[in-house]
Amino acid sequence: METVGWATASVAGLGGCVLVLGYVLDQVPSLSDKAVRAISAVRRLRDEWRRK
Repeated sequence: METVGWATASVAGLGGCVLVLGYVLDQVPSLSDKAVRAISAVRRLRDEWRRK
């Protein structure tokens, strides 16, 4: 059971990092096209994950 707790904490931590990184990169006005595509891909992945 302890493994489930660590797995949950790891997934939540990774999700939090993605959200913070996305927010920080959104604040930078001169993002490259590659960074914009990466942020969009991560958001689509997060949205798909939340639907299930």
